[in-house]
Amino acid sequence: MSDLAITSEIHKLIEESGFAKNKKLLCPITKIFKMRYPHVDSSKVCFIAGEVLK
Repeated sequence: MSDLAITSEIHKLIEESGFAKNKKLLCPITKIFKMRYPHVDSSKVCFIAGEVLK
């Protein structure tokens, strides 16, 4: 999965959650992402989620 696709999916997860964007969402977003897409590297998702949540 490309970085752009991961970024757009993370934005979608944040928008659907209804929570404000902050660093506390990093772990839950990574967990949800790994449940939906188990083949994607979790360190890559964690890094991109950290960048999106800045």
